[in-house]
Amino acid sequence: MDNEKKIDLDYIPEDVLEEVLEEERKQRMKKKTPYPSSRDIVEAVIEAAKMARGIHPDEFPDLVLKILEDQGFDTRHVTVKRIWHTYESLVRRGVIRDTLGVIGG
Repeated sequence: MDNEKKIDLDYIPEDVLEEVLEEERKQRMKKKTPYPSSRDIVEAVIEAAKMARGIHPDEFPDLVLKILEDQGFDTRHVTVKRIWHTYESLVRRGVIRDTLGVIGG
C-alpha cells in the first residue's frame, strides 16, 4: 500500500479545467433560445399574412407564433396585442394588404 502512487484529487490541470468550463458554457447557450426582435416579428407577420388567406382572424396570432417557434425563437413574451399592432401598422403603411379584413378604413 505504501508503494502505491497517490493521486491528488484536489488538483485539476488548468487546461482541463478551461476545457470543461468552455463546454459547460456551450451547453448553456444551446439550451437558451433567443427572444424574437421587432424585425423578426414583422417578418413573421408578413409571412403569415401571405399564408393567411382563408383562415379566421382568431387563428392568425397562433400562425405567427408557430412561424417564430419554427425559426427557433422563444415566444413566451410575444403577446397577441403586439402581433395585432404589428399587423395593423404594416397594413396602414401599405406593406401588406388586409387579407384578414380586420382593419377598418
